[in-house]
Amino acid sequence: MDNSSGYIPVGNKKLHYLRSGSGSKVLLAFHGYGNSANLLLSIAEPLQAQYTLISVDLPHHGNSEWPDTEYLEPAALPQIVTHIQQTFKVEKISLLGYSMGGRVCLKITEMVPQYVDAIVLLASDGLQFNSFYYFVTRTTPGKYLFHRFLTNPARYTGMIEWARKRNWIDASRYKFAMQYLKAEQDRQFLLKVWPCMAHILPDYKKLKRVLNEHKIPVHIIMGMHDRVIPVALAKQFKRDTETVTLHIVDKGHRLLDSDTIPLVAQCLLAE
Repeated sequence: MDNSSGYIPVGNKKLHYLRSGSGSKVLLAFHGYGNSANLLLSIAEPLQAQYTLISVDLPHHGNSEWPDTEYLEPAALPQIVTHIQQTFKVEKISLLGYSMGGRVCLKITEMVPQYVDAIVLLASDGLQFNSFYYFVTRTTPGKYLFHRFLTNPARYTGMIEWARKRNWIDASRYKFAMQYLKAEQDRQFLLKVWPCMAHILPDYKKLKRVLNEHKIPVHIIMGMHDRVIPVALAKQFKRDTETVTLHIVDKGHRLLDSDTIPLVAQCLLAE
């Protein structure tokens, strides 16, 4: 298979991507938190005759070059799409997003729906407004607590355990919090990535309107055992969006494997 790599300029920053396949259609793909562009290359083989896969390293992931203190701004997303259009000489693209990458796909669609052919979302973040994420990344007290929590975790461990025993923190958020208390490297990574992506939040009213107006097919694949992003969020998103098809598989949050790759390919090849 024809493989290569390149960079997408975003001001003085650069997003690295891996290219695979030689089809006339372009599939622009975004991975999840803590992953890299390599994660989504597995989907390239069944699509290679019809699609060229462009799998992007998000800021602070893989080989992308991104300063620690700068956001990925919504205005950068149409620039990314334009660069791909010009580089690969296509008018429209399809989008594939896993977890955090799904939120990027939704924001792109909201902003430039006229250039989006189809969307496949895997265990997607961003299907509903996340008040906790907004609080810790967009409000002054939330950002202060988030920083204090990750730079001095020992001070808050007992408080988290106390809240969990009283069911004030659900199991998935508790597991997430405790996971990133373990290693300094993990805590520093979270301190960079979550704030960096904080402005990539869909305007849900506009997003659903453009999906319906442009009749963009959206396939959402969710794991029935996913405790990070529950199926209920996808069901709610689908409720007033005419073009959404929901696929529920017998998986957890990590659902991209040899069982689901044929389903992803089927969703894209059907459009």
